[in-house]
Amino acid sequence: MKTIIIIGGGLSGILSAMQLLDIRKDILVKIINASHPIALGVAYSTNDPDHLLNVPAGKMSLFPNLPDHFTDWLISKNYRSNDLANEFIPRNVFGNYITEVFNSYKNNKQLEIIDAEATDVEKQTNKYSVFLSNGKTIAGEKIILAFGNFLPSNPKSKSTSYFNTANYFQDPWNPAYLKNIYKENSILLIGTGLTMVDCVLSILKTGFSGRIYVVSPRGYTPAPHGKSDNYPDFYKELIGRSLLEIFQTVRFHVKKAEKANISWRAVIDALRPHVQKIWIALNTKEKQQFISHIRHIWGIARHRLPVSTFNEIVKLKEKGQLEIIGGRITTIEEKKDNASISILLRKKSITRELIVSRIINCTGPQINYKELKNELVINLLRKKMILSDELNMGIKTEISGKIIQNSQDVSSDFYAIGNLLRGVLWETTALPEIRNQAALIAQQITETE
Repeated sequence: MKTIIIIGGGLSGILSAMQLLDIRKDILVKIINASHPIALGVAYSTNDPDHLLNVPAGKMSLFPNLPDHFTDWLISKNYRSNDLANEFIPRNVFGNYITEVFNSYKNNKQLEIIDAEATDVEKQTNKYSVFLSNGKTIAGEKIILAFGNFLPSNPKSKSTSYFNTANYFQDPWNPAYLKNIYKENSILLIGTGLTMVDCVLSILKTGFSGRIYVVSPRGYTPAPHGKSDNYPDFYKELIGRSLLEIFQTVRFHVKKAEKANISWRAVIDALRPHVQKIWIALNTKEKQQFISHIRHIWGIARHRLPVSTFNEIVKLKEKGQLEIIGGRITTIEEKKDNASISILLRKKSITRELIVSRIINCTGPQINYKELKNELVINLLRKKMILSDELNMGIKTEISGKIIQNSQDVSSDFYAIGNLLRGVLWETTALPEIRNQAALIAQQITETE
Protein backbone atom coordinates (compact mmCIF):
# COMPACT_ATOMS: atom_id res chain seq x y z
CA MET A 1 0.00 0.00 0.00
CA LYS A 2 1.56 3.28 -1.12
CA THR A 3 1.77 6.41 1.03
CA ILE A 4 0.97 10.01 0.10
CA ILE A 5 2.39 12.62 2.48
CA ILE A 6 0.64 15.98 2.77
CA ILE A 7 2.73 18.72 4.38
CA GLY A 8 0.23 21.16 5.87
CA GLY A 9 -3.04 20.48 7.66
CA GLY A 10 -5.05 23.56 6.76
CA LEU A 11 -7.91 23.71 4.29
CA SER A 12 -5.74 22.87 1.25
CA GLY A 13 -4.22 19.88 2.99
CA ILE A 14 -7.39 18.32 4.30
CA LEU A 15 -9.26 18.85 1.03
CA SER A 16 -6.46 16.97 -0.74
CA ALA A 17 -6.65 14.18 1.82
CA MET A 18 -10.42 13.82 1.56
CA GLN A 19 -10.32 13.73 -2.23
CA LEU A 20 -7.63 11.03 -2.14
CA LEU A 21 -9.52 8.92 0.40
CA ASP A 22 -12.75 9.22 -1.55
CA ILE A 23 -11.09 7.95 -4.73
CA ARG A 24 -8.86 5.11 -3.55
CA LYS A 25 -9.12 2.56 -0.74
CA ASP A 26 -5.63 1.10 -1.19
CA ILE A 27 -3.44 4.07 -0.21
CA LEU A 28 -2.24 5.63 3.03
CA VAL A 29 -2.50 9.39 3.56
CA LYS A 30 -0.33 11.07 6.17
CA ILE A 31 -0.91 14.74 7.05
CA ILE A 32 1.88 16.63 8.78
CA ASN A 33 0.36 19.48 10.77
CA ALA A 34 2.22 21.61 13.29
CA SER A 35 0.64 25.03 13.70
CA HIS A 36 -3.08 25.74 13.62
CA PRO A 37 -5.82 23.28 14.59
CA ILE A 38 -6.06 20.55 11.97
CA ALA A 39 -8.32 21.46 9.04
CA LEU A 40 -8.76 25.14 9.98
CA GLY A 41 -5.53 26.91 9.11
CA VAL A 42 -5.28 30.67 9.54
CA ALA A 43 -8.55 31.86 8.02
CA TYR A 44 -10.98 29.65 9.92
CA SER A 45 -9.28 29.52 13.33
CA THR A 46 -10.94 32.78 14.36
CA ASN A 47 -13.51 32.71 17.16
CA ASP A 48 -14.86 36.18 16.44
CA PRO A 49 -18.43 35.93 15.08
CA ASP A 50 -18.01 39.32 13.37
CA HIS A 51 -15.37 37.84 11.06
CA LEU A 52 -17.57 36.87 8.12
CA LEU A 53 -16.90 34.85 5.01
CA ASN A 54 -16.26 37.11 2.02
CA VAL A 55 -17.95 34.62 -0.30
CA PRO A 56 -21.69 33.76 -0.10
CA ALA A 57 -22.59 30.44 1.53
CA GLY A 58 -23.88 28.99 -1.74
CA LYS A 59 -20.34 29.00 -3.14
CA MET A 60 -18.59 27.51 -0.10
CA SER A 61 -19.13 23.77 -0.43
CA LEU A 62 -16.02 21.71 0.25
CA PHE A 63 -16.83 19.43 -2.67
CA PRO A 64 -16.84 20.55 -6.34
CA ASN A 65 -19.50 17.99 -7.26
CA LEU A 66 -21.80 18.85 -4.32
CA PRO A 67 -22.50 22.60 -4.63
CA ASP A 68 -25.19 22.61 -1.92
CA HIS A 69 -23.16 20.68 0.66
CA PHE A 70 -22.48 23.69 2.91
CA THR A 71 -25.96 25.19 2.72
CA ASP A 72 -27.47 21.75 3.39
CA TRP A 73 -25.20 21.47 6.43
CA LEU A 74 -26.34 24.89 7.65
CA ILE A 75 -29.98 23.83 7.31
CA SER A 76 -29.23 20.65 9.29
CA LYS A 77 -27.93 22.92 12.08
CA ASN A 78 -31.16 24.94 12.02
CA TYR A 79 -29.46 27.92 10.41
CA ARG A 80 -32.32 29.87 8.87
CA SER A 81 -32.27 32.64 6.31
CA ASN A 82 -34.58 33.94 3.61
CA ASP A 83 -31.73 33.71 1.11
CA LEU A 84 -29.23 31.27 2.59
CA ALA A 85 -27.17 30.79 -0.58
CA ASN A 86 -26.35 34.53 -0.61
CA GLU A 87 -25.76 34.84 3.13
CA PHE A 88 -22.31 35.75 4.49
CA ILE A 89 -21.76 33.29 7.30
CA PRO A 90 -19.36 33.81 10.25
CA ARG A 91 -16.03 32.17 9.53
CA ASN A 92 -16.08 30.27 12.81
CA VAL A 93 -19.34 28.62 11.69
CA PHE A 94 -17.65 27.61 8.46
CA GLY A 95 -14.76 26.35 10.58
CA ASN A 96 -17.20 24.12 12.46
CA TYR A 97 -18.41 22.80 9.12
CA ILE A 98 -14.88 21.97 7.99
CA THR A 99 -14.08 20.29 11.29
CA GLU A 100 -17.24 18.20 11.32
CA VAL A 101 -16.75 17.04 7.73
CA PHE A 102 -13.09 16.21 8.28
CA ASN A 103 -13.86 14.40 11.54
CA SER A 104 -15.92 11.92 9.52
CA TYR A 105 -12.63 10.87 7.87
CA LYS A 106 -10.55 10.67 11.04
CA ASN A 107 -11.46 7.09 11.92
CA ASN A 108 -10.36 5.96 8.48
CA LYS A 109 -7.42 3.56 8.93
CA GLN A 110 -5.93 4.96 5.73
CA LEU A 111 -5.43 8.36 7.39
CA GLU A 112 -2.74 9.39 9.88
CA ILE A 113 -2.30 12.87 11.34
CA ILE A 114 1.20 13.70 12.56
CA ASP A 115 1.62 16.54 15.05
CA ALA A 116 5.05 17.81 14.04
CA GLU A 117 6.76 20.13 11.60
CA ALA A 118 8.43 18.91 8.44
CA THR A 119 12.02 20.21 8.35
CA ASP A 120 13.58 18.46 5.34
CA VAL A 121 12.89 16.07 2.46
CA GLU A 122 15.19 13.61 0.75
CA LYS A 123 14.43 11.53 -2.30
CA GLN A 124 15.57 7.96 -2.76
CA THR A 125 14.92 5.96 -5.93
CA ASN A 126 11.16 5.54 -5.59
CA LYS A 127 10.44 7.14 -2.23
CA TYR A 128 10.74 10.34 -0.25
CA SER A 129 11.91 10.60 3.35
CA VAL A 130 10.40 13.49 5.29
CA PHE A 131 12.31 14.55 8.41
CA LEU A 132 10.25 15.88 11.31
CA SER A 133 10.87 18.32 14.14
CA ASN A 134 10.28 15.53 16.69
CA GLY A 135 13.29 13.64 15.38
CA LYS A 136 11.29 11.04 13.47
CA THR A 137 11.28 10.31 9.75
CA ILE A 138 8.39 9.13 7.60
CA ALA A 139 8.49 7.75 4.08
CA GLY A 140 6.10 8.02 1.16
CA GLU A 141 5.91 7.69 -2.60
CA LYS A 142 4.31 11.07 -3.26
CA ILE A 143 4.20 14.45 -1.52
CA ILE A 144 1.72 17.35 -1.61
CA LEU A 145 2.95 20.71 -0.33
CA ALA A 146 0.01 22.53 1.27
CA PHE A 147 1.83 25.19 3.28
CA GLY A 148 -0.93 27.75 3.61
CA ASN A 149 0.02 31.25 4.81
CA PHE A 150 3.39 32.38 6.10
CA LEU A 151 3.75 35.46 8.30
CA PRO A 152 3.87 38.85 6.57
CA SER A 153 7.28 40.33 5.89
CA ASN A 154 8.25 43.25 8.11
CA PRO A 155 7.83 46.71 6.55
CA LYS A 156 10.92 48.44 5.26
CA SER A 157 12.33 50.87 7.78
CA LYS A 158 15.67 52.59 8.34
CA SER A 159 15.54 51.25 11.89
CA THR A 160 14.39 47.69 12.66
CA SER A 161 14.68 47.56 16.46
CA TYR A 162 10.94 48.15 16.96
CA PHE A 163 10.16 44.80 15.31
CA ASN A 164 11.64 43.07 18.37
CA THR A 165 9.43 44.86 20.89
CA ALA A 166 6.29 43.57 22.59
CA ASN A 167 4.15 46.22 20.87
CA TYR A 168 4.81 45.04 17.31
CA PHE A 169 2.64 42.20 16.04
CA GLN A 170 3.84 40.50 12.87
CA ASP A 171 1.08 37.89 13.06
CA PRO A 172 -2.36 39.53 12.55
CA TRP A 173 -4.09 36.15 12.83
CA ASN A 174 -2.94 35.62 16.40
CA PRO A 175 -5.28 37.44 18.83
CA ALA A 176 -2.31 38.34 21.06
CA TYR A 177 -2.51 41.87 19.63
CA LEU A 178 -5.79 42.33 21.54
CA LYS A 179 -4.22 41.88 24.98
CA ASN A 180 -3.38 44.80 27.26
CA ILE A 181 -4.58 47.45 24.81
CA TYR A 182 -4.53 50.97 26.22
CA LYS A 183 -8.08 51.97 25.41
CA GLU A 184 -7.42 55.61 24.52
CA ASN A 185 -4.07 55.35 22.74
CA SER A 186 -3.54 55.14 18.99
CA ILE A 187 -2.87 51.99 16.96
CA LEU A 188 -1.40 51.59 13.49
CA LEU A 189 -2.39 48.80 11.12
CA ILE A 190 -0.17 48.31 8.07
CA GLY A 191 -2.16 47.08 5.08
CA THR A 192 -5.71 47.95 3.98
CA GLY A 193 -7.10 44.58 2.87
CA LEU A 194 -9.48 42.05 4.36
CA THR A 195 -7.16 41.15 7.26
CA MET A 196 -7.11 44.79 8.34
CA VAL A 197 -10.89 44.80 8.51
CA ASP A 198 -10.88 41.72 10.75
CA CYS A 199 -8.36 43.34 13.07
CA VAL A 200 -10.30 46.60 13.32
CA LEU A 201 -13.51 44.78 14.25
CA SER A 202 -11.73 42.71 16.91
CA ILE A 203 -9.95 45.74 18.39
CA LEU A 204 -13.24 47.58 18.82
CA LYS A 205 -14.67 44.65 20.79
CA THR A 206 -12.09 45.30 23.52
CA GLY A 207 -13.76 48.64 24.22
CA PHE A 208 -10.99 50.52 22.44
CA SER A 209 -11.88 54.20 22.01
CA GLY A 210 -8.66 55.60 20.59
CA ARG A 211 -7.63 56.33 17.04
CA ILE A 212 -6.90 53.56 14.54
CA TYR A 213 -4.60 54.54 11.68
CA VAL A 214 -4.32 52.29 8.63
CA VAL A 215 -1.64 52.77 5.98
CA SER A 216 -0.91 51.20 2.61
CA PRO A 217 0.87 52.55 -0.48
CA ARG A 218 -2.39 53.53 -2.22
CA GLY A 219 -4.84 53.57 0.68
CA TYR A 220 -7.39 51.42 -1.16
CA THR A 221 -9.87 49.46 0.94
CA PRO A 222 -12.12 46.56 -0.16
CA ALA A 223 -15.39 47.38 -1.92
CA PRO A 224 -18.70 45.95 -0.69
CA HIS A 225 -20.68 43.17 -2.23
CA GLY A 226 -23.92 44.28 -3.86
CA LYS A 227 -26.98 42.98 -5.60
CA SER A 228 -26.47 39.75 -7.53
CA ASP A 229 -26.74 41.01 -11.11
CA ASN A 230 -25.83 38.89 -14.10
CA TYR A 231 -23.64 40.06 -16.94
CA PRO A 232 -22.95 38.23 -20.22
CA ASP A 233 -19.72 36.30 -20.53
CA PHE A 234 -17.30 38.38 -22.65
CA TYR A 235 -14.17 36.23 -22.27
CA LYS A 236 -13.92 35.66 -26.04
CA GLU A 237 -13.16 39.36 -26.44
CA LEU A 238 -10.06 38.96 -24.25
CA ILE A 239 -8.43 35.97 -25.94
CA GLY A 240 -5.10 36.86 -27.50
CA ARG A 241 -5.22 40.44 -26.21
CA SER A 242 -2.47 42.39 -24.44
CA LEU A 243 -2.84 43.45 -20.81
CA LEU A 244 -3.66 47.01 -21.88
CA GLU A 245 -6.33 45.79 -24.30
CA ILE A 246 -7.81 43.54 -21.62
CA PHE A 247 -7.93 46.42 -19.15
CA GLN A 248 -9.60 48.68 -21.72
CA THR A 249 -12.15 45.99 -22.61
CA VAL A 250 -13.09 45.43 -18.97
CA ARG A 251 -13.52 49.19 -18.45
CA PHE A 252 -15.72 49.31 -21.55
CA HIS A 253 -17.97 46.60 -20.12
CA VAL A 254 -18.12 48.29 -16.71
CA LYS A 255 -19.40 51.47 -18.39
CA LYS A 256 -21.79 49.45 -20.54
CA ALA A 257 -23.13 47.71 -17.45
CA GLU A 258 -23.64 51.03 -15.65
CA LYS A 259 -25.70 52.36 -18.55
CA ALA A 260 -27.89 49.25 -18.28
CA ASN A 261 -28.22 49.78 -14.49
CA ILE A 262 -26.11 46.68 -13.82
CA SER A 263 -23.50 46.76 -11.06
CA TRP A 264 -19.80 46.74 -11.99
CA ARG A 265 -19.58 43.74 -9.65
CA ALA A 266 -21.43 41.63 -12.21
CA VAL A 267 -18.72 42.40 -14.78
CA ILE A 268 -15.98 41.30 -12.38
CA ASP A 269 -17.95 38.18 -11.45
CA ALA A 270 -18.35 37.33 -15.14
CA LEU A 271 -14.56 37.32 -15.39
CA ARG A 272 -14.06 35.09 -12.34
CA PRO A 273 -14.23 31.70 -14.15
CA HIS A 274 -11.63 32.89 -16.68
CA VAL A 275 -9.10 34.76 -14.53
CA GLN A 276 -6.60 31.91 -14.44
CA LYS A 277 -6.74 31.45 -18.22
CA ILE A 278 -6.23 35.20 -18.72
CA TRP A 279 -3.29 35.23 -16.30
CA ILE A 280 -1.61 32.20 -17.90
CA ALA A 281 -1.85 33.82 -21.34
CA LEU A 282 0.00 37.00 -20.23
CA ASN A 283 3.73 37.19 -20.74
CA THR A 284 6.09 37.84 -17.82
CA LYS A 285 6.37 41.57 -18.53
CA GLU A 286 2.58 41.95 -18.60
CA LYS A 287 2.25 40.04 -15.34
CA GLN A 288 4.78 42.36 -13.73
CA GLN A 289 2.87 45.37 -15.09
CA PHE A 290 -0.35 43.97 -13.63
CA ILE A 291 1.29 43.55 -10.22
CA SER A 292 2.71 47.08 -10.31
CA HIS A 293 -0.27 49.01 -11.68
CA ILE A 294 -3.51 47.02 -11.61
CA ARG A 295 -3.25 44.52 -8.76
CA HIS A 296 -4.53 46.92 -6.11
CA ILE A 297 -7.54 47.96 -8.19
CA TRP A 298 -8.32 44.32 -8.92
CA GLY A 299 -8.01 43.49 -5.21
CA ILE A 300 -10.66 45.94 -4.05
CA ALA A 301 -13.03 44.88 -6.83
CA ARG A 302 -12.48 41.14 -6.59
CA HIS A 303 -12.08 40.57 -2.82
CA ARG A 304 -15.16 42.31 -1.49
CA LEU A 305 -16.71 42.76 1.93
CA PRO A 306 -20.19 41.83 3.14
CA VAL A 307 -22.29 45.01 3.07
CA SER A 308 -22.80 45.01 6.86
CA THR A 309 -19.05 44.88 7.44
CA PHE A 310 -18.36 47.56 4.83
CA ASN A 311 -20.94 49.87 6.44
CA GLU A 312 -19.31 49.44 9.84
CA ILE A 313 -15.94 50.48 8.41
CA VAL A 314 -17.54 53.51 6.72
CA LYS A 315 -19.13 54.61 10.04
CA LEU A 316 -15.79 54.37 11.81
CA LYS A 317 -14.18 56.57 9.16
CA GLU A 318 -17.04 59.09 9.28
CA LYS A 319 -16.79 59.53 13.03
CA GLY A 320 -13.03 59.90 12.82
CA GLN A 321 -11.97 56.85 14.82
CA LEU A 322 -10.54 55.14 11.74
CA GLU A 323 -8.28 56.93 9.27
CA ILE A 324 -7.00 55.41 6.03
CA ILE A 325 -3.67 56.82 4.85
CA GLY A 326 -2.18 56.36 1.38
CA GLY A 327 1.56 56.44 1.70
CA ARG A 328 4.82 54.60 2.25
CA ILE A 329 6.39 54.04 5.65
CA THR A 330 10.00 55.24 5.68
CA THR A 331 10.91 54.88 9.35
CA ILE A 332 9.59 53.16 12.47
CA GLU A 333 11.45 54.11 15.64
CA GLU A 334 10.99 52.92 19.20
CA LYS A 335 10.03 55.71 21.62
CA LYS A 336 9.73 54.32 25.17
CA ASP A 337 6.38 52.46 25.08
CA ASN A 338 5.38 53.96 21.73
CA ALA A 339 6.47 53.95 18.12
CA SER A 340 7.22 56.99 15.99
CA ILE A 341 6.33 56.42 12.34
CA SER A 342 7.26 58.54 9.33
CA ILE A 343 4.98 58.15 6.29
CA LEU A 344 5.69 59.64 2.88
CA LEU A 345 2.19 60.55 1.70
CA ARG A 346 1.28 59.33 -1.76
CA LYS A 347 -0.56 62.36 -3.13
CA LYS A 348 1.17 65.26 -1.42
CA SER A 349 4.73 63.88 -1.37
CA ILE A 350 5.18 65.19 2.15
CA THR A 351 6.05 63.28 5.30
CA ARG A 352 3.54 62.71 8.06
CA GLU A 353 4.55 61.71 11.57
CA LEU A 354 2.47 59.44 13.83
CA ILE A 355 2.89 58.28 17.43
CA VAL A 356 1.14 54.97 18.23
CA SER A 357 1.16 52.49 21.10
CA ARG A 358 1.28 49.36 18.93
CA ILE A 359 1.58 48.26 15.32
CA ILE A 360 -0.14 45.30 13.66
CA ASN A 361 1.15 43.99 10.34
CA CYS A 362 -1.79 43.27 8.01
CA THR A 363 0.11 43.35 4.72
CA GLY A 364 -0.72 39.75 3.83
CA PRO A 365 1.33 36.57 3.87
CA GLN A 366 4.90 36.51 2.59
CA ILE A 367 4.85 34.92 -0.87
CA ASN A 368 8.49 35.39 -1.87
CA TYR A 369 9.85 31.98 -0.94
CA LYS A 370 13.45 33.15 -1.25
CA GLU A 371 12.84 35.50 1.69
CA LEU A 372 11.28 32.92 4.01
CA LYS A 373 13.11 31.68 7.11
CA ASN A 374 11.18 28.41 7.21
CA GLU A 375 13.61 25.48 7.57
CA LEU A 376 11.79 23.19 5.17
CA VAL A 377 11.49 25.85 2.46
CA ILE A 378 15.17 26.75 2.81
CA ASN A 379 16.16 23.09 2.43
CA LEU A 380 13.88 22.46 -0.54
CA LEU A 381 15.18 25.54 -2.35
CA ARG A 382 18.78 24.61 -1.62
CA LYS A 383 18.26 21.14 -3.10
CA LYS A 384 16.30 22.60 -6.03
CA MET A 385 13.39 20.35 -5.14
CA ILE A 386 11.36 23.55 -5.45
CA LEU A 387 12.23 26.72 -7.37
CA SER A 388 10.98 30.24 -6.73
CA ASP A 389 8.87 31.36 -9.67
CA GLU A 390 9.94 34.21 -11.91
CA LEU A 391 7.60 36.67 -10.20
CA ASN A 392 8.71 35.66 -6.66
CA MET A 393 5.07 34.96 -5.80
CA GLY A 394 5.30 31.24 -5.09
CA ILE A 395 7.10 28.29 -6.66
CA LYS A 396 7.43 26.96 -10.19
CA THR A 397 4.78 24.42 -11.08
CA GLU A 398 2.65 23.33 -13.97
CA ILE A 399 -0.96 24.50 -13.83
CA SER A 400 -1.83 20.95 -12.75
CA GLY A 401 0.09 21.45 -9.51
CA LYS A 402 3.09 19.30 -10.51
CA ILE A 403 6.23 20.90 -9.16
CA ILE A 404 9.03 21.92 -11.52
CA GLN A 405 12.44 20.98 -10.11
CA ASN A 406 16.11 21.56 -10.96
CA SER A 407 15.87 23.47 -14.23
CA GLN A 408 12.75 22.32 -16.08
CA ASP A 409 12.14 18.83 -14.69
CA VAL A 410 8.44 18.26 -14.04
CA SER A 411 7.94 15.94 -11.09
CA SER A 412 5.28 13.23 -11.25
CA ASP A 413 5.32 12.66 -7.50
CA PHE A 414 5.74 16.13 -5.96
CA TYR A 415 2.74 18.49 -6.00
CA ALA A 416 1.78 21.92 -4.69
CA ILE A 417 -1.62 23.43 -3.92
CA GLY A 418 -3.05 26.80 -2.91
CA ASN A 419 -0.80 29.79 -2.20
CA LEU A 420 2.28 28.13 -3.65
CA LEU A 421 0.72 28.46 -7.13
CA ARG A 422 0.10 32.21 -6.86
CA GLY A 423 2.58 33.18 -9.56
CA VAL A 424 1.36 30.42 -11.88
CA LEU A 425 -2.42 30.84 -11.48
CA TRP A 426 -2.89 34.19 -9.67
CA GLU A 427 -6.36 33.28 -8.37
CA THR A 428 -5.49 30.38 -6.09
CA THR A 429 -6.32 31.35 -2.51
CA ALA A 430 -10.12 31.05 -2.32
CA LEU A 431 -12.07 27.87 -1.66
CA PRO A 432 -13.61 27.53 -5.17
CA GLU A 433 -10.11 27.35 -6.68
CA ILE A 434 -8.52 25.23 -3.95
CA ARG A 435 -11.20 22.54 -3.93
CA ASN A 436 -10.79 22.13 -7.71
CA GLN A 437 -7.01 21.93 -7.33
CA ALA A 438 -7.38 19.26 -4.63
CA ALA A 439 -9.63 17.20 -6.88
CA LEU A 440 -7.23 17.52 -9.82
CA ILE A 441 -4.17 16.56 -7.78
CA ALA A 442 -5.97 13.60 -6.21
CA GLN A 443 -7.03 12.41 -9.65
CA GLN A 444 -3.47 12.66 -11.00
CA ILE A 445 -2.00 10.82 -8.03
CA THR A 446 -4.50 7.99 -7.97
CA GLU A 447 -4.36 7.47 -11.73
CA THR A 448 -0.64 6.78 -11.52
CA GLU A 449 -0.91 4.37 -8.58
